[in-house]
Amino acid sequence: MHTMNPGELERIRSVTSNYFFWQGLRWVPLGLVIMAFGLRHTTWWPLAGAWEEVFLFALVVLVMAVSPLIGRYYRRTFGQVRDDPEAHRRREVVKWFFVYPLMTSSLVIDLVFKPALFVTGPVWAGGILAYRRSTGRGRPHYLVASLCMLVLSLVQWLGFVEPGRRMFSVFGLVLGAIYVVGGLLDHRELCQILRPVKEGQDGAAV
Repeated sequence: MHTMNPGELERIRSVTSNYFFWQGLRWVPLGLVIMAFGLRHTTWWPLAGAWEEVFLFALVVLVMAVSPLIGRYYRRTFGQVRDDPEAHRRREVVKWFFVYPLMTSSLVIDLVFKPALFVTGPVWAGGILAYRRSTGRGRPHYLVASLCMLVLSLVQWLGFVEPGRRMFSVFGLVLGAIYVVGGLLDHRELCQILRPVKEGQDGAAV
């Protein structure tokens, strides 16, 4: 019988405490939508007119419909965790009153003022690192994702991509790919840490 060491137990506690954020398959459909919006203003986009709007709307609706099904899969496979709102109160305050406003402001600056340096790159790189740290650490692929955001700033700074709409297309493609690949890797790491619950086992005992 396998006996867990304190490090393994702490790892499981850290993951279950942030259970929702480790459900990587949730991010994959969202990443595909973000990539679709990134492609929208490129020569590779095949649709135009009303069909474009219908397709994007259907894609968003599909993601909203799939998300609960993915959540059901995780509850059935790994069980359910009862949230403790007090456990992450500080994270929620920092997220809503500092991180999200800062990330939104960077988008506005790049879209409206079009500075030579893509401000969104380093700001979102920091946001990705903060997300990783506040949701249980692990997942080294977030370090790569953060680096990709920094590279975007360098790409614009060196003149490879024009500021404004064209840069935002590249940003959408990269961000969408991060969601898809990162989501799959999140799921892989979750499967390595948590054991599937047995049939009839109390789902709250993750």
